[in-house]
Amino acid sequence: MADDDIRRLLTQTEVLRAPQRRLATFGATRVAYHLLSPIDGDAGRTRVREGSVVSERPKILTPEAFRERFEGFGDDAAGFARWAAERYRDLLRALEYNFRNQGMAARVVSEDPRQVADRLLTDLDARGVDDRAVIRCPDGAWALALMTFTLDEAARSFPGHVRDLERRAMFAPDRSEGDRRRREVESLFAGAAKSPAAREALGAKLREYGLFDEYEDRFLGLY
Repeated sequence: MADDDIRRLLTQTEVLRAPQRRLATFGATRVAYHLLSPIDGDAGRTRVREGSVVSERPKILTPEAFRERFEGFGDDAAGFARWAAERYRDLLRALEYNFRNQGMAARVVSEDPRQVADRLLTDLDARGVDDRAVIRCPDGAWALALMTFTLDEAARSFPGHVRDLERRAMFAPDRSEGDRRRREVESLFAGAAKSPAAREALGAKLREYGLFDEYEDRFLGLY
C-alpha cells in the first residue's frame, strides 16, 4: 500500500478513548479495544471489532525484524510494516516491543458509528472503566488503526520505560560482559587461596580486565 493511501486512511481514524495507564515496564500489559467502522455502502450500520492487544515486556536493543513484532493483526499488517517502521524508527531501535492481537470478534450493529460510539463511551464512563480503547476507523484499515494505536501507546509509555530501565542500569552496553568477567574473577579467587599459580593467574586476569584497583585489597589479602 502506498504511503499516500496510508496517510489518507489515518486521517479517517480517530482514537475516541485511550487507556489511562501506560504499558508496564517489567511485565506484559493487556489493552482491550473496540474498533468501530462504517460498513461501505451502508451508512446506517457499523462493524464493531472487539478484542485485546497484549504488549510484551519491552526488551533492550532489538534487531530490525519489525514484521515479527505483530501477531494476529490480519493479512494486511505486513503491508503497513515498512511505513510504521520508518515512522516509529527511534522508538523501535531503542527498545523492542512485541504485540499480540488476541480474541478479536466482529459483529454488525444497525446504527451509524457515531451513535455506537456515543452509547459505548457513555457506558464505559458510567461503569468507571478506564483501561479500554475506543477507535473509529475505516472498515478495511482496522489493522492499520490498531497497529498505529498500539505503537502510539508504546511511544507514550517509552519515557517511563527508559527511566525504569536506567534506574536498574540495564542500558549499560557492557553489562552482560562485565557480569561474565566478575563471575570469572570470583571463580579464580575461590582457587587462589591455596594455589600460588592460581593467584598469579588471578592477578593477570584482574589487570587484563581493568579490575585490579577494584579488587586490590582483596587480592593482596591472599598474600
